[in-house]
Amino acid sequence: MPEITGVRGGRGKSRVWVDGEFWAELDKNAASELGVFEGAEFSEGELERVRVEGERALAMSRALNLLGYRPRSEKEVRDRLRRFGHVEEAVEGVVARLFELEYLDDGEFARAVAREKSRKYGPRRVSAELRRAGVGEEEAESAVEEEFGGRSENEDARGAASRRYNTGERSDAESRRVYGFLTRRGYSMEVCAEIAREYR
Repeated sequence: MPEITGVRGGRGKSRVWVDGEFWAELDKNAASELGVFEGAEFSEGELERVRVEGERALAMSRALNLLGYRPRSEKEVRDRLRRFGHVEEAVEGVVARLFELEYLDDGEFARAVAREKSRKYGPRRVSAELRRAGVGEEEAESAVEEEFGGRSENEDARGAASRRYNTGERSDAESRRVYGFLTRRGYSMEVCAEIAREYR
């Protein structure tokens, strides 16, 4: 039977060794309640159950901490918890609970990101950032359309260019710089070309 050969705690976590090898990091209280102490023996099945329950509490704490800084997409939360090394069953349990508590909502996340990013970037860039964050295509398109729907992309791009290139210089080189700048900001190629021509 596998044996717990070491338990070292600190800051609400317990690092656990089984048969002399590091095994898992568990929530300290959960580890205590589950009977994880040096010399305890568990079957393989019991160890798996202990790990999932002990990690779930720790993973939930980490997820809530992440969400305390700013809204996150489901994918961002999953990726971060996996990076901490949590087993998939613990990650799934935490994500499901966060949805129940309405702390995770990709639609609301997409709208918040679109609202914030649209102050600086064009629709293509905002859409790309949402997709990179793991938001589904339909939700990303809906959030971008909602944010940019009543606005003129030309006017947004013209305003961004004038704030950046307000020297009054008119040349082919300046036109190319404006085009590159607006393209990186995520405006459509047609809009970039139209505004860039104004700087020739």
